Amino acid sequence: MSVSYAHAAQTESYYLIEEIPFSAENGLSEAQSNIVVTAASEDGEFIAGNALSFRTYFRFYDFANRTTYDYGCQYASEVCSLFNEGEGSFYDLYRKRLREQRSTLYQSNVLAFLAERNVSGSHSDGKNISPLPQWSTINEKLFIFDEQTNSDYTTDTRVNHIDSELGWAVGYDSAPFSISTETYYTREFIQRGFAYNLFTQAKVSLLPTAFNSSGDLADDRGGLSAGLTTIEQDGRILVIGLASVGYSNSDSFGECQRGEEQSYYRCSGFNTQAWVWDITDAQDGDEVTGQALVDGYARSRYSNAPNYNYLNDYNGEFFVGLSSDDVYDSYNGSRGRAAIYTDNGDGSYQVNRIPNIRIDGDNDQFDDSVSHTWANAVNQQNLVVGNLRYVEVKSRNRPVEGFVYDANESSENYETVNWPLRNKPFSGANSEFADINNHGLIVGWKDGATEEQPAYNGTTRRQTAMLLDYQRYLDGETTFNWSLNQLTCYEQDGEAHLPLYRMEYATHINDEGEIFASGYHYQTANDFIYGVNPRPVLLKLVRNPAVTDIDDLAVCPSLEEQKYQRKGAANIWLGLILLPLVFVRRFIKK
Repeated sequence: MSVSYAHAAQTESYYLIEEIPFSAENGLSEAQSNIVVTAASEDGEFIAGNALSFRTYFRFYDFANRTTYDYGCQYASEVCSLFNEGEGSFYDLYRKRLREQRSTLYQSNVLAFLAERNVSGSHSDGKNISPLPQWSTINEKLFIFDEQTNSDYTTDTRVNHIDSELGWAVGYDSAPFSISTETYYTREFIQRGFAYNLFTQAKVSLLPTAFNSSGDLADDRGGLSAGLTTIEQDGRILVIGLASVGYSNSDSFGECQRGEEQSYYRCSGFNTQAWVWDITDAQDGDEVTGQALVDGYARSRYSNAPNYNYLNDYNGEFFVGLSSDDVYDSYNGSRGRAAIYTDNGDGSYQVNRIPNIRIDGDNDQFDDSVSHTWANAVNQQNLVVGNLRYVEVKSRNRPVEGFVYDANESSENYETVNWPLRNKPFSGANSEFADINNHGLIVGWKDGATEEQPAYNGTTRRQTAMLLDYQRYLDGETTFNWSLNQLTCYEQDGEAHLPLYRMEYATHINDEGEIFASGYHYQTANDFIYGVNPRPVLLKLVRNPAVTDIDDLAVCPSLEEQKYQRKGAANIWLGLILLPLVFVRRFIKK
């Protein structure tokens, strides 16, 4: 189904859409409003994601990533209270997840799934092109430490990275709860990293280290670990992640576990360090002990908030991520700063804050205005993409702004930080960068075209997934970024068609230009225009071989971004669907 507009040209879309379907089973039906892509293999054949079943204003919930808890609610106070308090709210479920259970069995609220592409079926998008492969239906969560035969799913799971060449997916899972008395539930650990073999289904536990005098993990209240990425080095398969190395202080762990909102800056209660595990010879059920990868943090003078290093990506030369900072010891404390981790030459790495990151305005206020900066991805040209999140209000919004850092020492732009979408189209606009490929193509999301209203104490702005060509930006091209909805519009048989998808978050792009994103699909044009009755979807966008020039595209009217009034206006908007060429524009090649 698509929205159609009369037009005489015959132009294919730049991207073709593959939908990754899932069925409403094993908890996914309760989580359809929070389905996101968390990992995708470089070859585009595997995808993993999360589905959340609790109310939250967090876009991407990650228990192991400290920045989760400092996102902040921008809605009116009454709305924020609904998110944070009461039965089924984030803080209610968070307390149950962290603390040992008493009389109520904890049910999974963070459900991970893993899907593999297959070659059966056909691709149907109304175009006269060769069929594309479809994906198998996702119909159950990924089981790591829970038993699949157990009807009580009690673990929260996340996949952070997939390497189909090495054959492993890595992430973390919590321990299953079990009943120890008639009314008392318990579990062995809070969170444990894992490596999951894509082909044999072998499951390997990634242990943290014991850090008290007994040397027993049980005495360290379970400890915490997570797998973040997988690399091959000297013929060995290594998992890079994080592991607990101590409590941030004697009170922080307990105060975090009690689950009071004002104490979440202390979570997870552990100081965590970058860690490495060798899983080359690991077998199903093995528990692998690792060792520290990095010595120290960006800065670390805390008394209450935890120290942490969190590595997001690796390009064969260095890692990128974020490291703890010591700006405040308060509710807004435990700031993270974008970092590059370089090899010391002996297998260990040192942390280096990315220089020259600035805010728009008085940089004497940087620490007061910024909660976190972090690096998400790096390519073979040493271009690093990351983001800056404000804790103070900028133009009635707490925006996130995407940056590109040039870490190539031979480049004329070495150590330059650019902000391609800062304050575009207005001050305080959001732009978040998630990934970059080796051709300098960046994916992420930004405010929808008409999302201009003040956000703080109002409503957060709807996001639209986008593609950005960094080289075109450097070359001064007028057009260097596009919404994915623009790139899936096409003209056929004298009509322009806009598929009824709202693509919101683009999280991964590979060197073939294939993009993974999440969003919503609508059954009718009327639902699409008004944004009602959405069906959440995971999407893979595949480059159309019939289109080689991004400057020669059919771009439909951005009805998905239009403002509207609910005053019986449906007939007016449906009438606009029939309007001709005036609503269709093209990119004109220079």
